Amino acid sequence: MSANSEYILEATDIRKTFGKGARAVKAVDGISVKIKRGKTLGILGESGSGKSTLGRCILRLIEPDSGTIVFDGKTISGISQARFRPNRRNMQMIFQNPFSSLNPKMSIGEAIEDPMKIWGLGDKEARRKRVRELLEMVGINPRRSGAFPYEFSGGQQQRINIARALSLDPKFIVCDEAVSALDVSIQTQIVNLLMDLQKQLGLTYLFISHNLGVVEYLADDVLIMQHGKLVEYASTEEIFKNPRSEYTKNLIASVPAMPTPEQLAAKEAEKIARGKGGSSARTAVAG
Repeated sequence: MSANSEYILEATDIRKTFGKGARAVKAVDGISVKIKRGKTLGILGESGSGKSTLGRCILRLIEPDSGTIVFDGKTISGISQARFRPNRRNMQMIFQNPFSSLNPKMSIGEAIEDPMKIWGLGDKEARRKRVRELLEMVGINPRRSGAFPYEFSGGQQQRINIARALSLDPKFIVCDEAVSALDVSIQTQIVNLLMDLQKQLGLTYLFISHNLGVVEYLADDVLIMQHGKLVEYASTEEIFKNPRSEYTKNLIASVPAMPTPEQLAAKEAEKIARGKGGSSARTAVAG
């Protein structure tokens, strides 16, 4: 696969087992994926299905036992970490828990600037300017760059994590349950932000979730996993309109669809009309 290929990432026959003997667990059992540039692949499955392990194997945060990974035309599996390191800038991750992903002793500006310092990008003035730009990009007032993570809501913390992931101008981001810890209204805002950033910056996402409604809303293609194995892999439309496996059918039947912005606005308006929604509406906007 060349750097000009329509696929930015191609992982083939990825396998990862934890433990040995009778206690061995095949977390990822022969999974292959292709992700087109500027598109989103959603990986769905219940807890313990292996989806997060697959994402970490692709980023080489966990070393796969076997398989081949090609990123942007280069084989990145089976090489030393030193040879792999130049690719790290282009492959970032957004984690599930917004607060624990941030250093509580660092201001948010320092947290976003830190990756740029590690990679030796720009001087102090240029990095601070970039921090302000990134905060504006994700909807956080740049004048709050000196504040600490605990001073922000969960939704705002995840926006900060997104800004940090963008600080190195990556091409590919793994979102590992990136909205599951947030309220439904805030989930929608973060998902819409990710989609806007994708259009603006040409980003490619691997979006890991157990929430079918979010994935249906966001992803171009979907891979369903169960017990480390591939269950189904097709376009989002095909998965949701014509699921083939009983497992996928049951998942779809059990999960509500992602609420639209109009539905959320109507819900907030109803709360306000009943005299109960003032604080909720403010929280949604602040998220």
